[in-house]
Amino acid sequence: MENEELDQMIHWADDIYQFVMVMMDHMKQPRDYGTGKILNMVEIHTLSMISADPGICISDVARKWNRTLSAASRNIDRLAAKGYVEKEKLDGNSKTIHLYLTEKGQQLADLHKAYDQEKTEKFARLLAQKYSMEDLRNCIEMMKMIQQFYTMETIDPEADV
Repeated sequence: MENEELDQMIHWADDIYQFVMVMMDHMKQPRDYGTGKILNMVEIHTLSMISADPGICISDVARKWNRTLSAASRNIDRLAAKGYVEKEKLDGNSKTIHLYLTEKGQQLADLHKAYDQEKTEKFARLLAQKYSMEDLRNCIEMMKMIQQFYTMETIDPEADV
């Protein structure tokens, strides 16, 4: 790799960092998903996760969000305090807590699903105006490689990402 190419890639890395900062701010921004109740992106997506997998355990939520068990538990506790989530221990296992949505939680998850669908379709149409499917596939492969790099997973440059 030549110095000019390396300099360009370093510049692009700065662009990626700026993108990450914008997305982090976006994730933290509380919003109303149609009920008048304000939740942040982690909270609403946790409800969506529970909706898609009723009875999911807190440890599974933590793993899927790449968070500590403690952080996931605090998030679940906040959602339970707001009346969106119920925690249940099954007979014979007092350690594992299973999660279920309340009616209010399911209503919010359903509204969020419609909200996400609309936003995702709008974003997909915007991307399709400028980029080919191959461009987008390459972008996703690059993002997966960046994710692997920063989660310290082994990267084989010759392997399919």
